[in-house]
Amino acid sequence: MPTQNVVGVVRGTDPTLRDEYVIVGAHFDHLGRTTMGALDPDAKDAIRNGADDNASGTAAVIELARLLHLTPPKRSVIFVTFSGEELGLLGSQYFVDSLPVPPEKVRAMLNFDMVGRLRDNRLIVYGVATASEWNAIIGRANAPPNALDITATGDGFGASDHSSFYAKNLPVLHFFTNVHDDYHKATDDAEKVNGDG
Repeated sequence: MPTQNVVGVVRGTDPTLRDEYVIVGAHFDHLGRTTMGALDPDAKDAIRNGADDNASGTAAVIELARLLHLTPPKRSVIFVTFSGEELGLLGSQYFVDSLPVPPEKVRAMLNFDMVGRLRDNRLIVYGVATASEWNAIIGRANAPPNALDITATGDGFGASDHSSFYAKNLPVLHFFTNVHDDYHKATDDAEKVNGDG
């Protein structure tokens, strides 16, 4: 079945840095009625909406696009929601293989996958070993009064779209609020999302 990625750009404000890009992404697909990949096969063809996996990440990307449109950063930002993640990172692989900008102008990719269940103010950030600057950047960004309890770890590979970019030697971060009992089940619904988180 044909599908597509959805892409938008906020142009940077700095005359020199605006030709450098940060990619902010999330996958918008989920399982739907299929039991392939589902952890509740007994639910048969019940709709698996994927409120956390990954409507939460998609909502985060859309909100970041809205905010950065109001106050653009120095570098340009490409916002992309990927299709086909659940089938094997298909959308992100296609996107990184056919970037709309020169690859050498991409500075980083930030991935939001399952960010809707913040509990006890804890956030996991994967990929901090992919650029020497990441720990300092995360430290500066995680300032009071809204500081989170961050676990920063790992290289850039993992079971989400950032892996496609890291395989092309691009620095990545993957933001994640951890697994839960509704993962890949029909019970991953909107009322369980922590919107404020």
